Amino acid sequence: MRTIRSFKTGTNAGITLSRSLRTVLLSTTFALSLSGAAYAQAAAGTEVELAELSVTGQGTARTLGGALYGPGGASGAVPGYVASRSTVGTKTDTPILETAQSISVIGRKQIEDQNALTINQALRFTPSVTTEQRGGAGSTRLEQFYIRGFTAPLFLDGLPLPGNRDAFPTVDPYRLERVDVIKGPASVLYGQSGPGGIVNLVSKVPQFVRHGEIFVQGGGFNEVRGGFDVGGPVAAEAGPLADQFAYRLVGLGWKGDGPAVTTQVERFFINPSVTWRPSTDTQLTVIGNYQRDPFSGFYGGFPAVGTVFARNFGNGITGRLPVDFYDGDRNFERSDRTQASISYLFDHRFNENLRFHSAGRYLRSEGDYRSVYSAFADRNGPFASGPLIPRARIATQVGIDAYTMDNNVVANFDTGMFGHTVLVGVDHRTFETRSLTSEFPSAPDLNVLAPNYTMNIPTPPFVSDARISSTQTGVYFQDQVKFDRLLLTLGGRYDVARQSGPTRSLTTGVVANQDVPSDAFTGRASLLYLFDNGLAPYVSYSEAFEPITSGRIFDTTFGTAGRIPDPVTSNQYEAGIKYQPPGTDILLTAAAFDIRRQNATNADPANPGFVVQTGEVGVQGIEFEARANITENLNLIGGFSLIDIRTTRDIGTTRNDLTGQQVPLLGRRPYLVPDSTASLFVDYRFSEGPLLGLGIGGGVRYLGPSWGDLANTFKVPESVLVDAVLSYDLKYLDATLQGFQFQLNAQNLLDERYVTGCFGYQGCYYGLPRTVYATLRYRW
Repeated sequence: MRTIRSFKTGTNAGITLSRSLRTVLLSTTFALSLSGAAYAQAAAGTEVELAELSVTGQGTARTLGGALYGPGGASGAVPGYVASRSTVGTKTDTPILETAQSISVIGRKQIEDQNALTINQALRFTPSVTTEQRGGAGSTRLEQFYIRGFTAPLFLDGLPLPGNRDAFPTVDPYRLERVDVIKGPASVLYGQSGPGGIVNLVSKVPQFVRHGEIFVQGGGFNEVRGGFDVGGPVAAEAGPLADQFAYRLVGLGWKGDGPAVTTQVERFFINPSVTWRPSTDTQLTVIGNYQRDPFSGFYGGFPAVGTVFARNFGNGITGRLPVDFYDGDRNFERSDRTQASISYLFDHRFNENLRFHSAGRYLRSEGDYRSVYSAFADRNGPFASGPLIPRARIATQVGIDAYTMDNNVVANFDTGMFGHTVLVGVDHRTFETRSLTSEFPSAPDLNVLAPNYTMNIPTPPFVSDARISSTQTGVYFQDQVKFDRLLLTLGGRYDVARQSGPTRSLTTGVVANQDVPSDAFTGRASLLYLFDNGLAPYVSYSEAFEPITSGRIFDTTFGTAGRIPDPVTSNQYEAGIKYQPPGTDILLTAAAFDIRRQNATNADPANPGFVVQTGEVGVQGIEFEARANITENLNLIGGFSLIDIRTTRDIGTTRNDLTGQQVPLLGRRPYLVPDSTASLFVDYRFSEGPLLGLGIGGGVRYLGPSWGDLANTFKVPESVLVDAVLSYDLKYLDATLQGFQFQLNAQNLLDERYVTGCFGYQGCYYGLPRTVYATLRYRW
């Protein structure tokens, strides 16, 4: 049996600025000029000397696009590990301390310190977020994670990304300035979404400060990565309008072996952007992106027998499959994806109290997918007649055209003793998808003791052609009312959604048309009190909805056509407290929540071919998060979550793979959701003495046990993972190496063998073994 491979080779920008300077940046309209060397020092986390600072104009700078996307802004760079502002919870520039909902922000420094190569990895240390649902090997292909026990959608710059699996547009963390997570239902601001929350990715955008960075990296699974990030104002010799324009160009290449034997990872992207700021009141940013992922690692799963449980494979060999085991075929496997997009961000301030924001994007993504995968009916399917795994195969070709837009107006005014921040907006999305899909015919069994990965398995023909258009248009309103230190937020939204289009059988020519309209109203309300000592207790209520896209409810009024089910709805009650000691960069958040997700559908036992809509899942939990820039040299993040999730109302059943009998879902818990998680990460940089320039850090992640199947017949055991980082600023070794930094990252340092979760006895997924990466970075 093949053994596990092990390849063993392989900034805090803003803390040093005084708090008074940050106050100036947030309270005035400004023009800031830094030398290139100063920016490089800021990016590297060293002290910054301001060459020139000019402040002009009057009013509130935080309402401007430049301040929103600038350092410390609600969509800009995060100082150290602690963001003080975010737009994700309110779509307004609101301090996180004053937002009555649990919010986590992962900044650029955390992404770099932890060497997060995917969005899944960037979210690993976020309480109530369970990442890598398809294991560590699958995280390079898809961003799959749960928030508070439910799948969560991805947004990029406030606009939704389409969710089709085989052409899902991935976003490399190197493109990003930060990742904002809002926990709990968020439909009032973002439309259809799940009850757990959303993740909003924030792009790097041009800054009117010259900067540059290149890096090379090696290690992991014989991988090599490299990238660059350069930008700044347009050169003065470009003409009289040069000071109005800034650019940024971000690019990356990545090539190497995949986490499973015979698999590969390959990616490259180019991400240009330009900003036009004709005045201090107006800013337009245009962002382009082109990305190719010819190979995306591995997506298959393994039997529970042989991963979670030891198994006798025959020939006197008993144990578990190696973590780099592969159940596919190298000549058949394919995950070839191409994506391109163009987007804009526009902000205009009419006056000190009225601002307009608009964002839009067109995205095209194409995916060519083929896979041979483990396939069997029950836990006795694999290894029933020796060391063989039954398999099946599938092929798809998917193309997506996604059009998204969001427009809103923010007005600030007073009515007597009450201050108001009113948000009114309208957004729209259209996702047009064409999917060619094969049947799921069987493939030759795989001998796990002597796997043959070159069986020349034929590709199954496509049997269906679906051309589906999914649209949503929503109108939303929000009022943040402030009375002294009491903050009341009220919001509401009305959405109209539709999924329509034909699906044609390529074997019979029969065309089935679907037209599924739905509409929903969602609301939210919250109350928060901000004490002088930095304590902010709050309570909130929020709602979400998800349209039903398939199935009909039997109803004599509609005859054989049936009635379209109502959207799945969710609501959450949350109570919590936030604490930010005055004069510190420390933010503590504790929350307790109760979520109910209603109207889930199940097969109708009395009317075959129809569904009933009676399901409900309930989640109760608590979570705690600490983020702290304790000193200029010491930063930490930590947290934990406890979740109790189960089916609270359902007449449906599921198969017990141990007995073959149907059992009721009522009272049972879903798979893939651990009942507890905990994490801690600390980073320290020496600023004096013989270790000057050295940085050390590390983290511990605890993933509690989770159920492995819907019938709750087995559990995936808990795991404890250790990460470590070591860095050195090479200028302290030799002054001629100014701007160079070396970093060494080890994830799963103790090489813990663990399973991230199971979809049942037929689908379990290993986490990544120990990986070590060395990075050399140069900034100027």
